[in-house]
Amino acid sequence: MSGRRAAFFDFAGTLFSDRSLREVHLRQLRFVGETIGVTASDDELRANYRHGMGVAYRSIAMRPYYRHRELFGEAFAAMARSLGGELTDEQVSAAVDRQYKATIDNVELRADCLDTLRSLRERGLYVQIVSNIDDEQLDGLVARLGLAGAVDASVSSESAQSCKPDPGIYHWALRNAGCEPTEVLFVGDSVDHDIVGPASLGMSTALLVADRPAPAHASSDFVIERLGQVVEIVEQELVG
Repeated sequence: MSGRRAAFFDFAGTLFSDRSLREVHLRQLRFVGETIGVTASDDELRANYRHGMGVAYRSIAMRPYYRHRELFGEAFAAMARSLGGELTDEQVSAAVDRQYKATIDNVELRADCLDTLRSLRERGLYVQIVSNIDDEQLDGLVARLGLAGAVDASVSSESAQSCKPDPGIYHWALRNAGCEPTEVLFVGDSVDHDIVGPASLGMSTALLVADRPAPAHASSDFVIERLGQVVEIVEQELVG
């Protein structure tokens, strides 16, 4: 019998695809352009937002915890500056509010998500979401997507005061589950956040490559193309 007692899942990019939000989030980039009075193509808006997000990530790179409202706010502000304009604090907050609402209103779970979570719990595993996300987004998404009854717990970086790959958030999740790291399979789409971080504590890992190919430096125990393969992994372990 396998010693597997729990499965932890990243949220964005794992239980749902980020790609499904590409056009929805473009509306917020247009909002920034319109707010500062700049006319730019969608490609130019996206390029300047990528620049802004780079600025934002560099501003928090050495910190174990940050609110994602702060991250997105700085990205929008830096985007505006890159376009030659300036957002007020109120306008930055409005842009983030719009982004959060658009995400909560438009996300759709992967087709096999709920079946996968249910199947794992039926097999006795403790199932938990472990996400770099603010509570206001996590709570709204869990409620709208019907996930409250599909998982045993959800851990946000805000509640843990720790952002992946900082170890604090993983320790928080382990305490919730009452598990040792070797009893957990961590599933996600980010090598640094969902593979390197959990593996450093002794968890097994599965890299989801549904939206993009596995990078050459991926060192996960498993590489999967759909969430349902997590159930197959657990079943094979039980047989083995």
